[in-house]
Amino acid sequence: MMNSLPLQFVNVGPQRTGTSWLHVRLQEHPSICLPHQVKETMFFDRDYDKGIAWYADYFSHRRPHQICGEIAPTYFDVTEVPARIRAVNPQCKIIIQLRHPVQRALSLYHHHLSKGRVSGSFSEAILQMPRIVEAGQYCRHICRWLDTFGADQVMFILLDDIESSPQQLLERLYHFLHLQPVEMSNTGFEKVGAATLPRYPWLAKWAAQSATWLRSQRLHTVAELGKAIGLKRIYTGNSHELPLLSDREQSHLLEQYSKDIDFVETLLGRDLSAWRKPS
Repeated sequence: MMNSLPLQFVNVGPQRTGTSWLHVRLQEHPSICLPHQVKETMFFDRDYDKGIAWYADYFSHRRPHQICGEIAPTYFDVTEVPARIRAVNPQCKIIIQLRHPVQRALSLYHHHLSKGRVSGSFSEAILQMPRIVEAGQYCRHICRWLDTFGADQVMFILLDDIESSPQQLLERLYHFLHLQPVEMSNTGFEKVGAATLPRYPWLAKWAAQSATWLRSQRLHTVAELGKAIGLKRIYTGNSHELPLLSDREQSHLLEQYSKDIDFVETLLGRDLSAWRKPS
């Protein structure tokens, strides 16, 4: 596997931390090969039973000088994933992106709401999908990655740095990957994609499930065709209608994430006092 697929890095997320921005940027580097036709293969969490050969086929277009990597925001909080990646390459580099945990949880709630996967208020949604909050337990999940790969093989990216100094961040990332830096095609930062409240939740849920199934069958072109012809506009609504967190919910989340903020602050040696304030 290591000879046929030089999997050198995996960005493991978590979700709603700017991973789509990084995916676009890494596509610009001539020495990086990302999965063909899709951002997320979901191999190491959802489709692991399909086998390494199935996964390796995503990189069949790789050129001899390129290294393989993946942007996979669903991997971060899945217990089995670190060991599975290590089995492929013990020297694999791991990239973890972090964001104000309350903002991240709210953004993920809006994302799943727009897909029809959850319904109701934030409190109701996390009962339906606890992972919305649990994936923000940075201390618990980061320790798993550090224990599996060691601190030297793990790099951390803050969404704040993507917003404030994207080119410098990319240069630091390329150095971590032992690649020559390249200039960004656009030095700006595109905000994490805004969700909208679906007009027809049942239709949004069906569309999301259909797209997931199509991608699991490697029918990525069909899945993207729906986007291209504007099917999403049929069931999406207004972003201003999205419910926000109450003061009580924000305070509760900040208290819940307190030790995680302390952990990241100590780990990175960064002042994260802004993370301790309501979003």
